[in-house]
Amino acid sequence: MKSRIAALAAACTFAMILSAGPALAHSDNNPGHNANNSSWHNNTGHGNNSGHGHHQPSPVTEVASQLVSPLKVAFGPRGSFLVAESFAGQLTSISAKGVKTTVVSAPGQEIAGVSYQDRTTYYFNNDQGTGPEPGGALLPARLMQIDHRGNTRQITDLADFEAANDPDGSTVYGVRDAAPECLASAPYMQSLGELYSHPYSSAPANNGVYVGDAGANAILFVNKRGNVKLVKAVPAEAITIDAALVAVAAEAGMVVPECMMGLKYYAQAVPTDIEVSGQWLYYTVLPGVPGESLGVGKAYRVNLHSGKTQLLAQNLSAPTGIAVDRNNNVYVAQLMSDGVSQIKHGKVSNVFPAMMASDVEVSGNTMAMLTNALADTGGSLITRGVR
Repeated sequence: MKSRIAALAAACTFAMILSAGPALAHSDNNPGHNANNSSWHNNTGHGNNSGHGHHQPSPVTEVASQLVSPLKVAFGPRGSFLVAESFAGQLTSISAKGVKTTVVSAPGQEIAGVSYQDRTTYYFNNDQGTGPEPGGALLPARLMQIDHRGNTRQITDLADFEAANDPDGSTVYGVRDAAPECLASAPYMQSLGELYSHPYSSAPANNGVYVGDAGANAILFVNKRGNVKLVKAVPAEAITIDAALVAVAAEAGMVVPECMMGLKYYAQAVPTDIEVSGQWLYYTVLPGVPGESLGVGKAYRVNLHSGKTQLLAQNLSAPTGIAVDRNNNVYVAQLMSDGVSQIKHGKVSNVFPAMMASDVEVSGNTMAMLTNALADTGGSLITRGVR
C-alpha cells in the first residue's frame, strides 16, 4: 500500500507518498481540483539544446526561501528556476534575483516532476484521493506541457498505461521465502504490486519525455503524441530482516515474527529521480517502507540502447534527486542524510551539507539544490558553482 505525507515535518514518511511496502502505510488524502495555469511563458526567453537556460558559475547563494514542500527543481528560461511546491499544488518560477511567479496553481493537487527543455515546461498534475487501498480508484496522473506561448496541454494520463499494463502487478513484495506456516502468522508481510500510478520525475529527450513513475515502480517513455512505452520495470530491493528492520516495523505498528529473522524483505524499489546524459539514464531508488529509514537507497544508470544496468552507489539515505554534469560527475540529494553528495567510483562524498535536500540539478557550471524541503519554516533554493 502507499499513501501521501500527512505531516511535512515527518521526513521519515516521505517515501510513503511514493511507494511503501505491504501493509505498512495508510492513505488519508482528499480529492483535488483541476489546475489553473498562468500565462507565465508568454514573455520568457529560450532554453538551450541541453534543456536548460544560460547560467553562469556562482558562489553559494540562497536564491529563495519559504518554499512549501519544494521537491523538484529545474533550470528554466532566462536564468530562472522552476520549482514544484508539491503539497501546495503549485509550480513556481523563481528569477535569479529570487522573485517568485506562480506558473500553475492547483490547490488539492500534487504538482511534481518539473523539467524544462526547448522552451517547453513539463510537470505532473496528480490527483490525490484514497489511493491504492482495497477498492480504491486508480486516479489520474497527468503529464502536462506548457509551451513558450503559455499554452497548456495534457500529453497523457499515466494512469491509463498503468491500468493497461501494471508493470509490477505480478511482483511479489515483502517476504518470499518464509515457510507457509510462518507466512500464515503474518500474511501482511507479503503482497503483489498495486495498480497505482504516481509519476514523480521527468527528463525531456528527443521526441519525448522519460518518466519515473514512483507508483508503478517503472521508468517510462512518453512520445510527443502521448504514446507510452515501458523502458524498465524497476526490480524489488532485497533488505535483510534484522533487528533494525524489526524496530522500524514496530514503529509502524507491525509485528515481524521471529521465524522471518534473517530472511529477505523485498521492498518496492521506488524511482525518485531520473536524469538523461548521452545514452545513459541515471536514476535513484528509495526502497519503500521500511527502506527509507534504513539508509539502503541506491543510484543506478541504465543504457538506453542495450538495457544494461549499472549500480553506481548504495547505502544512500533517502536519495530523491540525481544530476550529471558535463564531465559526467554524478550528484545525488539525500533527503535524510547530510545534503548533496558526489558519486565517484562507487564512493559517496559530501559536497554541500544541508538538511532535507530533496533535489539537485546541474546546468553548465551551476548547481541548483532544494534544501529543508519538509521543514515547517519552508524550504530553500540554493545555487553554487561547480568546476
